[in-house]
Amino acid sequence: MTFQGGFCQLVGSTNSTVPSAPAYNSNEFWSSLSPAGLSDVVKQLCDALRPHLNRHALSGVGSVLLSGPSGSGKLVAVRAACSCLNLHLFKVDCVSLCSDTSAATEEKVQVAFSQAQQYQPCVLLLKDLEVLGRDRDGLGEDARVIATLRQLLLDKDPALSHPVLVIGTTCKPQNVPTDLQTAFLHEVKIKAPSEEQRRLMLSMLTASLPLGKEVSLSKLARRTAGFVLGDFCALLSHSGRAACTRIQVLSFPGGLSEEVERDFCTAGFPVLEEDFSAALDQLHDAHSQAVGAPKIPSVSWQDIGGLQEVKKEILDTIQLPLEYPELLSLGLCRSGLLLYGPPGTGKTLLAKAVATTCTMTFLSVKGPELINMYVGQSEENVRNVFARARAAAPCIIFFDELDSLAPSRGRSGDSGGVMDRVVSQLLAELDGLHSSREVFVIGATNRPDLLDPALLRPGRFDKLVYVGISEDRESQLQVLSAVTRKFKLDPSVNLTTILDKCPAQLTGADIYALCSDAMMCAVKRKVEWIEEGLDTEKSALILTMEDFLQAAARLQPSVSEQELLRYRLIQQKFAAS
Repeated sequence: MTFQGGFCQLVGSTNSTVPSAPAYNSNEFWSSLSPAGLSDVVKQLCDALRPHLNRHALSGVGSVLLSGPSGSGKLVAVRAACSCLNLHLFKVDCVSLCSDTSAATEEKVQVAFSQAQQYQPCVLLLKDLEVLGRDRDGLGEDARVIATLRQLLLDKDPALSHPVLVIGTTCKPQNVPTDLQTAFLHEVKIKAPSEEQRRLMLSMLTASLPLGKEVSLSKLARRTAGFVLGDFCALLSHSGRAACTRIQVLSFPGGLSEEVERDFCTAGFPVLEEDFSAALDQLHDAHSQAVGAPKIPSVSWQDIGGLQEVKKEILDTIQLPLEYPELLSLGLCRSGLLLYGPPGTGKTLLAKAVATTCTMTFLSVKGPELINMYVGQSEENVRNVFARARAAAPCIIFFDELDSLAPSRGRSGDSGGVMDRVVSQLLAELDGLHSSREVFVIGATNRPDLLDPALLRPGRFDKLVYVGISEDRESQLQVLSAVTRKFKLDPSVNLTTILDKCPAQLTGADIYALCSDAMMCAVKRKVEWIEEGLDTEKSALILTMEDFLQAAARLQPSVSEQELLRYRLIQQKFAAS
Protein backbone atom coordinates (compact mmCIF):
# COMPACT_ATOMS: atom_id res chain seq x y z
CA MET A 1 0.00 0.00 0.00
CA THR A 2 1.44 3.42 -1.06
CA PHE A 3 0.18 7.03 -0.79
CA GLN A 4 0.34 9.39 -3.81
CA GLY A 5 -1.08 12.96 -3.67
CA GLY A 6 -3.32 12.14 -0.74
CA PHE A 7 -4.77 9.08 -2.46
CA CYS A 8 -4.30 5.52 -1.30
CA GLN A 9 -3.11 3.12 -4.00
CA LEU A 10 -3.24 -0.66 -3.58
CA VAL A 11 -0.24 -2.39 -5.16
CA GLY A 12 -0.77 -5.95 -3.85
CA SER A 13 0.98 -7.97 -1.17
CA THR A 14 4.58 -9.13 -1.06
CA ASN A 15 6.10 -12.03 0.85
CA SER A 16 8.35 -11.12 3.71
CA THR A 17 11.91 -12.29 3.19
CA VAL A 18 12.30 -12.78 6.94
CA PRO A 19 9.17 -13.94 8.78
CA SER A 20 8.38 -12.02 11.91
CA ALA A 21 9.53 -14.04 14.89
CA PRO A 22 6.86 -14.63 17.53
CA ALA A 23 7.42 -13.88 21.16
CA TYR A 24 8.84 -17.06 22.65
CA ASN A 25 8.52 -18.14 26.23
CA SER A 26 11.49 -20.14 27.44
CA ASN A 27 9.26 -22.13 29.78
CA GLU A 28 6.96 -23.35 27.01
CA PHE A 29 8.08 -26.55 25.34
CA TRP A 30 6.12 -26.15 22.12
CA SER A 31 7.41 -22.67 21.27
CA SER A 32 11.01 -23.20 22.34
CA LEU A 33 13.79 -22.73 19.82
CA SER A 34 15.65 -25.56 21.56
CA PRO A 35 13.06 -28.05 22.88
CA ALA A 36 14.39 -30.39 25.54
CA GLY A 37 15.52 -33.73 24.15
CA LEU A 38 15.31 -32.45 20.55
CA SER A 39 17.96 -29.72 20.58
CA ASP A 40 20.49 -31.97 18.80
CA VAL A 41 17.97 -32.75 16.06
CA VAL A 42 17.14 -29.05 15.64
CA LYS A 43 20.85 -28.26 15.31
CA GLN A 44 21.32 -30.98 12.68
CA LEU A 45 18.38 -29.62 10.68
CA CYS A 46 19.72 -26.05 10.87
CA ASP A 47 23.22 -27.15 9.85
CA ALA A 48 21.81 -29.08 6.88
CA LEU A 49 19.49 -26.30 5.64
CA ARG A 50 21.57 -23.17 6.33
CA PRO A 51 24.01 -23.62 3.38
CA HIS A 52 21.05 -23.73 0.96
CA LEU A 53 19.59 -20.38 2.00
CA ASN A 54 21.81 -18.61 -0.51
CA ARG A 55 20.59 -19.44 -4.00
CA HIS A 56 24.09 -18.99 -5.45
CA ALA A 57 25.77 -21.27 -2.92
CA LEU A 58 24.73 -24.78 -3.86
CA SER A 59 22.96 -26.47 -6.72
CA GLY A 60 19.85 -28.52 -6.11
CA VAL A 61 17.06 -28.04 -3.63
CA GLY A 62 18.05 -28.26 0.04
CA SER A 63 16.27 -31.40 1.24
CA VAL A 64 16.32 -33.46 4.44
CA LEU A 65 14.77 -36.85 5.17
CA LEU A 66 13.76 -36.81 8.85
CA SER A 67 12.92 -40.22 10.33
CA GLY A 68 11.96 -41.30 13.82
CA PRO A 69 9.39 -43.28 15.80
CA SER A 70 5.79 -42.15 15.82
CA GLY A 71 5.33 -39.36 18.36
CA SER A 72 9.05 -38.63 18.67
CA GLY A 73 8.61 -34.91 17.95
CA LYS A 74 9.50 -34.59 14.27
CA LEU A 75 7.07 -31.71 13.66
CA VAL A 76 8.24 -29.91 16.83
CA ALA A 77 11.85 -30.15 15.67
CA VAL A 78 10.98 -28.85 12.18
CA ARG A 79 9.07 -25.88 13.61
CA ALA A 80 11.95 -25.00 15.91
CA ALA A 81 14.44 -25.21 13.03
CA CYS A 82 12.25 -22.95 10.85
CA SER A 83 12.03 -20.42 13.68
CA CYS A 84 15.80 -20.48 14.16
CA LEU A 85 16.37 -19.88 10.42
CA ASN A 86 13.46 -17.39 10.08
CA LEU A 87 11.70 -19.48 7.46
CA HIS A 88 8.03 -19.98 6.70
CA LEU A 89 6.64 -23.50 7.16
CA PHE A 90 4.26 -24.99 4.59
CA LYS A 91 3.01 -28.40 5.75
CA VAL A 92 1.50 -30.95 3.39
CA ASP A 93 0.19 -34.36 4.45
CA CYS A 94 1.24 -36.86 1.79
CA VAL A 95 -1.94 -38.87 2.37
CA SER A 96 -3.90 -35.96 0.87
CA LEU A 97 -1.67 -36.08 -2.23
CA CYS A 98 -2.53 -39.71 -3.05
CA SER A 99 -5.16 -40.18 -5.76
CA ASP A 100 -6.72 -42.95 -7.80
CA THR A 101 -4.30 -42.54 -10.70
CA SER A 102 -0.60 -41.79 -10.99
CA ALA A 103 -1.32 -38.73 -13.12
CA ALA A 104 -3.59 -37.21 -10.47
CA THR A 105 -1.03 -37.87 -7.72
CA GLU A 106 1.72 -36.36 -9.86
CA GLU A 107 -0.36 -33.24 -10.46
CA LYS A 108 -1.08 -32.80 -6.75
CA VAL A 109 2.63 -33.10 -5.92
CA GLN A 110 3.51 -30.42 -8.49
CA VAL A 111 0.76 -28.14 -7.12
CA ALA A 112 2.15 -28.55 -3.59
CA PHE A 113 5.62 -27.45 -4.72
CA SER A 114 4.12 -24.52 -6.65
CA GLN A 115 2.17 -23.37 -3.59
CA ALA A 116 5.33 -23.59 -1.48
CA GLN A 117 7.08 -21.24 -3.91
CA GLN A 118 4.49 -18.56 -3.14
CA TYR A 119 5.69 -18.48 0.48
CA GLN A 120 9.43 -18.38 -0.26
CA PRO A 121 11.67 -18.49 1.63
CA CYS A 122 9.98 -21.46 3.25
CA VAL A 123 10.27 -25.09 4.21
CA LEU A 124 7.94 -27.52 2.47
CA LEU A 125 7.17 -30.27 4.98
CA LEU A 126 6.05 -33.55 3.40
CA LYS A 127 4.50 -35.54 6.25
CA ASP A 128 4.40 -39.37 6.06
CA LEU A 129 6.57 -39.53 2.98
CA GLU A 130 6.41 -43.33 2.75
CA VAL A 131 2.85 -43.26 1.37
CA LEU A 132 4.07 -41.50 -1.76
CA GLY A 133 5.67 -43.62 -4.42
CA ARG A 134 3.36 -46.56 -3.74
CA ASP A 135 0.88 -47.78 -6.32
CA ARG A 136 -2.84 -47.91 -5.69
CA ASP A 137 -2.65 -51.46 -4.32
CA GLY A 138 0.14 -50.48 -1.95
CA LEU A 139 2.16 -53.56 -3.00
CA GLY A 140 4.61 -51.97 -5.44
CA GLU A 141 6.26 -48.69 -6.34
CA ASP A 142 4.82 -46.03 -8.62
CA ALA A 143 7.71 -45.14 -10.89
CA ARG A 144 5.97 -42.10 -12.36
CA VAL A 145 5.36 -40.38 -9.02
CA ILE A 146 8.88 -41.22 -7.81
CA ALA A 147 10.41 -39.75 -10.99
CA THR A 148 8.42 -36.54 -10.55
CA LEU A 149 9.50 -36.21 -6.91
CA ARG A 150 13.14 -36.81 -7.80
CA GLN A 151 13.00 -34.12 -10.46
CA LEU A 152 11.41 -31.61 -8.07
CA LEU A 153 13.98 -32.41 -5.36
CA LEU A 154 17.09 -32.41 -7.51
CA ASP A 155 16.36 -29.63 -10.05
CA LYS A 156 16.65 -26.12 -8.64
CA ASP A 157 14.72 -23.29 -10.30
CA PRO A 158 17.20 -20.43 -10.94
CA ALA A 159 14.33 -17.95 -11.26
CA LEU A 160 13.52 -18.17 -7.58
CA SER A 161 14.94 -15.28 -5.62
CA HIS A 162 14.68 -17.23 -2.38
CA PRO A 163 14.90 -20.98 -1.88
CA VAL A 164 12.22 -23.52 -1.10
CA LEU A 165 13.66 -26.16 1.20
CA VAL A 166 12.06 -29.60 1.54
CA ILE A 167 11.84 -31.81 4.63
CA GLY A 168 10.24 -35.23 4.39
CA THR A 169 9.22 -37.02 7.57
CA THR A 170 8.60 -40.73 8.00
CA CYS A 171 8.10 -43.24 10.80
CA LYS A 172 9.14 -46.15 8.58
CA PRO A 173 12.24 -45.21 6.57
CA GLN A 174 12.51 -48.79 5.29
CA ASN A 175 9.19 -48.28 3.44
CA VAL A 176 10.41 -45.20 1.57
CA PRO A 177 11.42 -46.24 -1.97
CA THR A 178 15.18 -46.31 -2.48
CA ASP A 179 15.06 -43.95 -5.50
CA LEU A 180 13.17 -41.45 -3.35
CA GLN A 181 15.57 -41.77 -0.40
CA THR A 182 18.60 -41.03 -2.59
CA ALA A 183 16.95 -37.82 -3.86
CA PHE A 184 17.26 -36.24 -0.40
CA LEU A 185 20.65 -34.62 0.17
CA HIS A 186 20.65 -35.08 3.95
CA GLU A 187 19.22 -37.60 6.38
CA VAL A 188 18.50 -36.98 10.07
CA LYS A 189 17.29 -39.64 12.51
CA ILE A 190 15.51 -39.07 15.83
CA LYS A 191 16.45 -41.74 18.34
CA ALA A 192 14.70 -42.65 21.56
CA PRO A 193 15.74 -40.11 24.23
CA SER A 194 18.23 -41.04 26.91
CA GLU A 195 17.42 -40.93 30.62
CA GLU A 196 18.79 -37.37 30.96
CA GLN A 197 16.87 -36.21 27.90
CA ARG A 198 13.69 -37.76 29.30
CA ARG A 199 14.23 -35.89 32.56
CA LEU A 200 14.68 -32.60 30.69
CA MET A 201 11.53 -33.28 28.66
CA LEU A 202 9.51 -33.96 31.80
CA SER A 203 10.93 -30.88 33.52
CA MET A 204 9.99 -28.65 30.60
CA LEU A 205 6.56 -30.19 30.02
CA THR A 206 5.61 -29.96 33.70
CA ALA A 207 6.95 -26.42 34.22
CA SER A 208 3.44 -25.00 34.57
CA LEU A 209 1.92 -28.08 36.21
CA PRO A 210 1.51 -28.17 40.01
CA LEU A 211 3.35 -31.26 41.25
CA GLY A 212 3.37 -32.90 44.66
CA LYS A 213 6.50 -32.55 46.77
CA GLU A 214 7.21 -36.27 46.60
CA VAL A 215 7.26 -36.36 42.77
CA SER A 216 10.79 -37.07 41.51
CA LEU A 217 11.27 -36.36 37.81
CA SER A 218 14.59 -38.25 37.86
CA LYS A 219 12.87 -41.37 39.16
CA LEU A 220 10.06 -40.91 36.66
CA ALA A 221 12.57 -40.59 33.82
CA ARG A 222 14.20 -43.84 34.94
CA ARG A 223 10.85 -45.63 34.85
CA THR A 224 9.95 -44.37 31.36
CA ALA A 225 12.70 -46.03 29.33
CA GLY A 226 11.76 -46.13 25.65
CA PHE A 227 9.23 -43.28 25.94
CA VAL A 228 9.17 -40.53 23.31
CA LEU A 229 7.56 -37.09 23.32
CA GLY A 230 4.10 -38.38 22.43
CA ASP A 231 4.25 -40.91 25.26
CA PHE A 232 5.10 -38.16 27.76
CA CYS A 233 2.12 -36.11 26.57
CA ALA A 234 -0.09 -39.15 27.09
CA LEU A 235 1.49 -39.70 30.52
CA LEU A 236 0.71 -36.16 31.64
CA SER A 237 -2.84 -36.44 30.30
CA HIS A 238 -3.46 -39.74 32.10
CA SER A 239 -1.87 -38.51 35.34
CA GLY A 240 -4.00 -35.34 35.29
CA ARG A 241 -7.10 -37.45 34.78
CA ALA A 242 -6.06 -39.74 37.65
CA ALA A 243 -5.53 -36.72 39.93
CA CYS A 244 -8.95 -35.31 39.03
CA THR A 245 -10.59 -38.68 39.74
CA ARG A 246 -8.73 -39.04 43.04
CA ILE A 247 -9.75 -35.61 44.33
CA GLN A 248 -13.31 -36.04 43.10
CA VAL A 249 -13.70 -39.33 44.96
CA LEU A 250 -12.13 -37.97 48.17
CA SER A 251 -13.81 -34.56 48.25
CA PHE A 252 -17.08 -35.17 46.42
CA PRO A 253 -18.20 -38.79 46.92
CA GLY A 254 -21.63 -37.95 45.57
CA GLY A 255 -20.26 -36.71 42.24
CA LEU A 256 -20.10 -33.31 40.55
CA SER A 257 -22.19 -31.51 38.02
CA GLU A 258 -20.57 -30.70 34.69
CA GLU A 259 -20.33 -26.98 35.49
CA VAL A 260 -18.76 -27.53 38.93
CA GLU A 261 -16.36 -30.14 37.54
CA ARG A 262 -15.25 -27.76 34.77
CA ASP A 263 -14.61 -24.97 37.27
CA PHE A 264 -12.82 -27.39 39.55
CA CYS A 265 -10.46 -28.54 36.79
CA THR A 266 -9.81 -24.96 35.69
CA ALA A 267 -8.73 -24.00 39.22
CA GLY A 268 -5.93 -26.58 39.10
CA PHE A 269 -4.87 -29.26 41.57
CA PRO A 270 -1.53 -30.94 42.34
CA VAL A 271 -0.52 -34.15 40.60
CA LEU A 272 0.96 -36.65 43.05
CA GLU A 273 3.32 -39.56 42.61
CA GLU A 274 0.45 -42.03 42.89
CA ASP A 275 -1.22 -40.33 39.92
CA PHE A 276 1.90 -40.79 37.80
CA SER A 277 2.14 -44.43 38.93
CA ALA A 278 -1.47 -45.06 37.91
CA ALA A 279 -0.86 -43.39 34.54
CA LEU A 280 2.32 -45.44 33.98
CA ASP A 281 0.45 -48.66 34.69
CA GLN A 282 -2.18 -47.71 32.11
CA LEU A 283 0.43 -46.89 29.48
CA HIS A 284 2.44 -50.05 30.18
CA ASP A 285 -0.70 -52.14 29.86
CA ALA A 286 -1.47 -50.45 26.55
CA HIS A 287 2.10 -50.97 25.31
CA SER A 288 2.15 -54.61 26.37
CA GLN A 289 -0.73 -55.32 23.99
CA ALA A 290 1.47 -54.29 21.08
CA VAL A 291 3.71 -56.96 19.62
CA GLY A 292 7.04 -57.07 21.43
CA ALA A 293 6.55 -53.85 23.38
CA PRO A 294 9.11 -53.58 26.19
CA LYS A 295 7.76 -53.62 29.70
CA ILE A 296 9.39 -53.69 33.12
CA PRO A 297 8.18 -56.83 34.96
CA SER A 298 7.30 -56.84 38.64
CA VAL A 299 9.32 -59.81 39.87
CA SER A 300 11.66 -59.35 42.83
CA TRP A 301 14.33 -61.57 44.34
CA GLN A 302 11.88 -62.38 47.13
CA ASP A 303 9.80 -64.28 44.59
CA ILE A 304 12.77 -66.58 43.90
CA GLY A 305 14.06 -68.96 46.52
CA GLY A 306 17.57 -70.40 46.51
CA LEU A 307 19.85 -70.12 43.44
CA GLN A 308 22.19 -67.76 45.32
CA GLU A 309 25.26 -68.58 43.20
CA VAL A 310 23.26 -68.15 39.99
CA LYS A 311 21.97 -64.75 41.18
CA LYS A 312 25.51 -63.58 41.91
CA GLU A 313 26.84 -64.59 38.49
CA ILE A 314 23.96 -62.89 36.68
CA LEU A 315 24.29 -59.63 38.63
CA ASP A 316 28.06 -59.56 38.14
CA THR A 317 27.52 -59.79 34.39
CA ILE A 318 24.72 -57.21 34.07
CA GLN A 319 24.66 -54.91 37.10
CA LEU A 320 28.38 -54.03 37.32
CA PRO A 321 28.62 -52.52 33.78
CA LEU A 322 25.60 -50.32 34.57
CA GLU A 323 26.84 -49.12 37.98
CA TYR A 324 30.49 -48.60 37.03
CA PRO A 325 30.66 -47.74 33.32
CA GLU A 326 33.91 -45.80 33.78
CA LEU A 327 35.70 -48.99 34.87
CA LEU A 328 34.74 -50.69 31.62
CA SER A 329 35.77 -47.89 29.28
CA LEU A 330 37.66 -50.35 27.08
CA GLY A 331 34.40 -52.03 26.18
CA LEU A 332 35.47 -55.48 27.41
CA CYS A 333 32.15 -56.23 29.07
CA ARG A 334 30.02 -59.29 28.48
CA SER A 335 26.59 -58.75 27.04
CA GLY A 336 25.35 -62.33 26.53
CA LEU A 337 24.24 -64.82 29.17
CA LEU A 338 22.84 -68.31 28.63
CA LEU A 339 20.76 -70.02 31.31
CA TYR A 340 20.43 -73.77 30.74
CA GLY A 341 19.08 -76.61 32.80
CA PRO A 342 16.02 -78.79 33.35
CA PRO A 343 12.57 -77.31 32.73
CA GLY A 344 10.83 -75.62 35.65
CA THR A 345 13.96 -74.47 37.52
CA GLY A 346 13.20 -70.74 37.32
CA LYS A 347 15.20 -69.50 34.34
CA THR A 348 12.50 -67.07 33.18
CA LEU A 349 11.90 -65.79 36.71
CA LEU A 350 15.61 -65.10 37.12
CA ALA A 351 15.71 -62.96 33.98
CA LYS A 352 12.64 -60.96 35.05
CA ALA A 353 14.04 -60.39 38.54
CA VAL A 354 17.28 -59.05 37.09
CA ALA A 355 15.35 -56.60 34.91
CA THR A 356 13.35 -55.38 37.92
CA THR A 357 16.39 -55.08 40.19
CA CYS A 358 18.44 -53.16 37.64
CA THR A 359 15.42 -51.01 36.59
CA MET A 360 15.69 -52.13 32.99
CA THR A 361 13.03 -52.72 30.41
CA PHE A 362 12.41 -56.37 29.66
CA LEU A 363 11.73 -57.64 26.15
CA SER A 364 10.66 -61.26 26.26
CA VAL A 365 10.80 -63.16 22.98
CA LYS A 366 9.68 -66.72 22.43
CA GLY A 367 11.82 -68.38 19.78
CA PRO A 368 9.00 -69.70 17.55
CA GLU A 369 7.31 -66.27 17.50
CA LEU A 370 9.98 -64.89 15.18
CA ILE A 371 9.70 -67.60 12.53
CA ASN A 372 7.67 -66.55 9.51
CA MET A 373 6.72 -68.37 6.32
CA TYR A 374 7.79 -65.53 4.00
CA VAL A 375 11.36 -65.29 2.74
CA GLY A 376 13.38 -62.74 4.68
CA GLN A 377 10.63 -61.97 7.20
CA SER A 378 12.14 -64.09 9.98
CA GLU A 379 15.48 -62.28 9.71
CA GLU A 380 13.67 -58.93 9.74
CA ASN A 381 11.82 -59.97 12.91
CA VAL A 382 15.18 -60.62 14.59
CA ARG A 383 16.46 -57.21 13.49
CA ASN A 384 13.30 -55.52 14.80
CA VAL A 385 13.73 -57.13 18.23
CA PHE A 386 17.22 -55.68 18.63
CA ALA A 387 16.11 -52.32 17.22
CA ARG A 388 13.32 -52.09 19.81
CA ALA A 389 15.79 -53.03 22.54
CA ARG A 390 18.20 -50.26 21.54
CA ALA A 391 15.32 -47.79 21.54
CA ALA A 392 14.29 -48.86 25.05
CA ALA A 393 17.83 -49.05 26.52
CA PRO A 394 18.83 -49.98 29.15
CA CYS A 395 17.10 -53.18 28.16
CA ILE A 396 17.30 -56.95 28.57
CA ILE A 397 16.32 -59.15 25.63
CA PHE A 398 15.21 -62.52 26.91
CA PHE A 399 15.14 -65.33 24.34
CA ASP A 400 13.09 -68.19 25.76
CA GLU A 401 13.36 -71.59 24.06
CA LEU A 402 16.52 -70.43 22.29
CA ASP A 403 17.17 -73.87 20.82
CA SER A 404 14.08 -73.51 18.60
CA LEU A 405 15.39 -70.21 17.20
CA ALA A 406 19.09 -71.03 16.79
CA PRO A 407 19.65 -74.75 16.07
CA SER A 408 22.92 -76.00 14.63
CA ARG A 409 23.29 -74.84 11.04
CA GLY A 410 23.27 -77.49 8.37
CA ARG A 411 21.20 -79.89 10.47
CA SER A 412 17.82 -78.15 10.67
CA GLY A 413 16.49 -80.03 7.64
CA ASP A 414 14.45 -77.16 6.11
CA SER A 415 14.74 -77.05 2.33
CA GLY A 416 15.01 -73.28 2.08
CA GLY A 417 17.67 -72.88 4.74
CA VAL A 418 15.44 -70.52 6.72
CA MET A 419 16.82 -71.44 10.14
CA ASP A 420 20.40 -71.11 8.92
CA ARG A 421 19.71 -67.54 7.82
CA VAL A 422 17.97 -66.77 11.13
CA VAL A 423 20.99 -68.04 13.07
CA SER A 424 23.33 -65.97 10.91
CA GLN A 425 21.20 -62.86 11.48
CA LEU A 426 21.15 -63.50 15.24
CA LEU A 427 24.95 -63.85 15.27
CA ALA A 428 25.33 -60.57 13.39
CA GLU A 429 23.05 -58.75 15.84
CA LEU A 430 24.92 -60.18 18.84
CA ASP A 431 28.21 -58.96 17.37
CA GLY A 432 26.70 -55.49 17.01
CA LEU A 433 25.88 -55.25 20.74
CA HIS A 434 29.45 -54.25 21.60
CA SER A 435 28.67 -50.69 20.49
CA SER A 436 25.79 -50.52 22.97
CA ARG A 437 26.70 -51.26 26.58
CA GLU A 438 23.11 -50.91 27.81
CA VAL A 439 21.55 -53.81 25.90
CA PHE A 440 22.02 -57.28 27.36
CA VAL A 441 20.86 -60.63 26.01
CA ILE A 442 19.76 -63.53 28.18
CA GLY A 443 18.91 -66.86 26.60
CA ALA A 444 17.18 -69.80 28.22
CA THR A 445 17.11 -73.34 26.91
CA ASN A 446 16.51 -76.88 28.11
CA ARG A 447 18.67 -78.32 25.32
CA PRO A 448 21.98 -76.43 25.04
CA ASP A 449 23.45 -79.34 23.10
CA LEU A 450 21.18 -78.44 20.16
CA LEU A 451 22.40 -74.84 19.87
CA ASP A 452 24.69 -73.70 17.09
CA PRO A 453 28.27 -73.75 18.46
CA ALA A 454 28.96 -70.26 17.09
CA LEU A 455 26.48 -68.83 19.61
CA LEU A 456 28.53 -70.07 22.55
CA ARG A 457 31.87 -68.54 21.66
CA PRO A 458 33.22 -65.59 23.71
CA GLY A 459 31.61 -62.30 22.71
CA ARG A 460 28.15 -63.73 22.17
CA PHE A 461 26.53 -66.03 24.72
CA ASP A 462 29.91 -66.20 26.36
CA LYS A 463 28.78 -66.90 29.94
CA LEU A 464 26.89 -70.13 30.55
CA VAL A 465 25.04 -70.55 33.85
CA TYR A 466 23.58 -73.89 34.88
CA VAL A 467 20.25 -73.59 36.70
CA GLY A 468 19.67 -76.90 38.37
CA ILE A 469 16.99 -78.40 40.57
CA SER A 470 16.80 -77.98 44.33
CA GLU A 471 18.28 -81.18 45.74
CA ASP A 472 18.88 -80.17 49.38
CA ARG A 473 16.10 -79.38 51.83
CA GLU A 474 17.49 -75.94 52.65
CA SER A 475 17.17 -74.63 49.09
CA GLN A 476 13.76 -76.29 48.73
CA LEU A 477 12.64 -74.57 51.93
CA GLN A 478 13.74 -71.20 50.51
CA VAL A 479 11.71 -71.81 47.35
CA LEU A 480 8.65 -72.94 49.32
CA SER A 481 8.91 -69.89 51.59
CA ALA A 482 9.12 -67.61 48.56
CA VAL A 483 6.04 -69.14 46.94
CA THR A 484 3.94 -69.09 50.13
CA ARG A 485 4.99 -65.68 51.41
CA LYS A 486 1.74 -64.11 50.15
CA PHE A 487 -0.47 -66.92 51.46
CA LYS A 488 -2.35 -66.82 54.74
CA LEU A 489 -1.19 -69.96 56.53
CA ASP A 490 -2.60 -71.65 59.59
CA PRO A 491 -0.22 -71.53 62.63
CA SER A 492 0.02 -75.32 62.52
CA VAL A 493 1.66 -75.29 59.07
CA ASN A 494 5.29 -76.46 59.20
CA LEU A 495 7.07 -76.06 55.86
CA THR A 496 9.91 -78.41 56.81
CA THR A 497 7.49 -81.19 57.66
CA ILE A 498 5.73 -80.66 54.33
CA LEU A 499 8.99 -81.07 52.42
CA ASP A 500 9.78 -84.27 54.30
CA LYS A 501 6.62 -85.77 52.81
CA CYS A 502 7.70 -84.76 49.27
CA PRO A 503 10.13 -86.50 46.87
CA ALA A 504 13.82 -85.73 47.38
CA GLN A 505 14.48 -83.89 44.13
CA LEU A 506 12.10 -81.07 43.21
CA THR A 507 12.20 -78.22 40.73
CA GLY A 508 10.74 -74.78 41.39
CA ALA A 509 7.79 -75.69 39.17
CA ASP A 510 7.14 -78.81 41.29
CA ILE A 511 7.01 -76.73 44.47
CA TYR A 512 4.72 -74.24 42.72
CA ALA A 513 2.44 -77.14 41.73
CA LEU A 514 2.45 -78.33 45.35
CA CYS A 515 1.26 -74.93 46.57
CA SER A 516 -1.31 -74.70 43.77
CA ASP A 517 -2.82 -78.07 44.70
CA ALA A 518 -2.88 -77.08 48.38
CA MET A 519 -4.67 -73.85 47.44
CA MET A 520 -7.31 -75.82 45.50
CA CYS A 521 -7.88 -78.08 48.51
CA ALA A 522 -8.43 -75.01 50.69
CA VAL A 523 -10.81 -73.48 48.13
CA LYS A 524 -12.90 -76.67 47.93
CA ARG A 525 -13.11 -76.84 51.72
CA LYS A 526 -14.17 -73.19 51.95
CA VAL A 527 -16.86 -73.67 49.28
CA GLU A 528 -18.30 -76.60 51.20
CA TRP A 529 -18.36 -74.55 54.41
CA ILE A 530 -20.09 -71.64 52.65
CA GLU A 531 -22.77 -73.98 51.27
CA GLU A 532 -23.32 -75.38 54.76
CA GLY A 533 -23.49 -71.90 56.26
CA LEU A 534 -20.35 -72.38 58.38
CA ASP A 535 -18.31 -69.65 56.61
CA THR A 536 -18.72 -66.50 54.49
CA GLU A 537 -17.08 -65.32 51.29
CA LYS A 538 -15.64 -62.23 52.99
CA SER A 539 -13.45 -64.23 55.36
CA ALA A 540 -9.82 -64.87 54.44
CA LEU A 541 -8.75 -68.12 52.79
CA ILE A 542 -6.46 -69.98 55.21
CA LEU A 543 -4.28 -72.93 54.13
CA THR A 544 -3.93 -75.68 56.69
CA MET A 545 -1.38 -78.44 57.18
CA GLU A 546 -3.87 -81.00 55.89
CA ASP A 547 -4.14 -79.13 52.56
CA PHE A 548 -0.39 -79.35 52.01
CA LEU A 549 -0.20 -82.99 53.07
CA GLN A 550 -2.92 -83.93 50.58
CA ALA A 551 -1.09 -82.08 47.82
CA ALA A 552 2.25 -83.68 48.78
CA ALA A 553 0.76 -87.17 48.58
CA ARG A 554 -0.18 -86.59 44.92
CA LEU A 555 3.04 -84.78 43.91
CA GLN A 556 5.22 -86.42 41.26
CA PRO A 557 8.65 -85.01 40.23
CA SER A 558 8.62 -83.50 36.73
CA VAL A 559 12.25 -84.46 36.03
CA SER A 560 13.19 -88.14 36.18
CA GLU A 561 16.50 -89.62 37.36
CA GLN A 562 17.55 -90.42 33.78
CA GLU A 563 16.96 -86.82 32.69
CA LEU A 564 18.88 -85.50 35.68
CA LEU A 565 21.83 -87.72 34.76
CA ARG A 566 21.76 -86.42 31.19
CA TYR A 567 21.73 -82.80 32.39
CA ARG A 568 24.69 -83.48 34.70
CA LEU A 569 26.65 -84.85 31.73
CA ILE A 570 25.74 -81.73 29.71
CA GLN A 571 26.86 -79.52 32.59
CA GLN A 572 30.21 -81.32 32.78
CA LYS A 573 30.66 -80.98 29.02
CA PHE A 574 30.08 -77.20 28.98
CA ALA A 575 32.06 -76.65 32.19
CA ALA A 576 35.05 -78.42 30.64
CA SER A 577 34.84 -76.38 27.45
